[in-house]
Amino acid sequence: MNTEYLQLGALGIIFIFAIKEFFAYMKARKGKNGTDCSKMVEQLELMNNNHLNSISKDIVSGSDRVVTAIREMHTDVSSRLGEIKGKLDKR
Repeated sequence: MNTEYLQLGALGIIFIFAIKEFFAYMKARKGKNGTDCSKMVEQLELMNNNHLNSISKDIVSGSDRVVTAIREMHTDVSSRLGEIKGKLDKR
């Protein structure tokens, strides 16, 4: 019966070292992939910021063009209304 306990003890010690090595391997693997992932995330954030900045610039320039078009339309409408009023006053 003592030999069985010795064999179980030896097996337990081997199992504990195997678990320790497994977690050391997982930590090393995570560390290696973590730096790669963090670089990828940084690049994605940079691309996203650049994309958002370009969209923002396009929106600002588009809204400026819309405001200009509306002003020109109002000027045209007011001049046409003036012409209509002048023609009605002559009658």
